[in-house]
Amino acid sequence: MKPVMVGIVGGSGSGKTTLANGLALLTGRYGSRVISQDHYYRGVPSGRDPETVNFDEPEALDLDLLARHLQAAGRGDEFLMPLYDFSTHCRLARNERVVPVPLMIVEGLFLYSSAPLREAFDLRFFVDVPVGERLRRRIARDTVERERVVEDIVRQFEQQVEPMYERHIAPTRRYADYVLDLPHPDDRVYCEHTLEMWRRVEQLLRGRGFPLKPGDVDTGT
Repeated sequence: MKPVMVGIVGGSGSGKTTLANGLALLTGRYGSRVISQDHYYRGVPSGRDPETVNFDEPEALDLDLLARHLQAAGRGDEFLMPLYDFSTHCRLARNERVVPVPLMIVEGLFLYSSAPLREAFDLRFFVDVPVGERLRRRIARDTVERERVVEDIVRQFEQQVEPMYERHIAPTRRYADYVLDLPHPDDRVYCEHTLEMWRRVEQLLRGRGFPLKPGDVDTGT
């Protein structure tokens, strides 16, 4: 059976990864996998200063390769996914073999930016979060995970991240099947939206006849 393909798009710091991992947890009894668009960054050429690269424009990623891989997954075919290292701004020398499972959850900025990408999904979500909250979450992430200083994060957000969001990401909201409005930082709201996503996704999984994994019990909830 062909996997159910779900896309989650939103601006940087909108909580895409949080929602994707929450959805994967709720649907794990069927078999689910999260794929991040971030692994498809092209990387910084040798000798070039990463500070001169705009990582928030579509050209920074190999979206054609991503589209081919998602189309393969939608057919039930495995693929070799590149692995990107944010600390070095380069792809790793090795790839990761991805074997499709019943539910493939893909999160990223530009998943709806072209027809080949959009058409790879059975269900498309867009996460709409105010700019102030997205910046707050970006600062919290990058200071810890990427060891960046606040001043540099804010400058990049104002000069690149938000202008690219308005130009390339916000307009793709119209391609979403469902828009998740998250106006404030509230874990309860994120949980509620994750549950709503789960209800819609499980309908597709049941419709395709995917069984629960051995040992799991369908509670009917």
